[in-house]
Amino acid sequence: MPEYSISWNVEIDADTPVHAAFAALALQRDPTSWATVFTVHTEDGDVVVDLNPHQPGPPRLSGPWTLTA
Repeated sequence: MPEYSISWNVEIDADTPVHAAFAALALQRDPTSWATVFTVHTEDGDVVVDLNPHQPGPPRLSGPWTLTA
């Protein structure tokens, strides 16, 4: 089974790096958050996956891959 590195980026204004980390964690844990876009780093390149539950259809991908069930 392949192993992937996944990143999630967000820009946050905060007084300190620790405050920024807490704000990012709050966004990730908020069930109403739109923080659903991840970059999956693969040997063949990066794939951006949007898991927005409110968009119609399957998750959107950008990159060299297609989603299969």
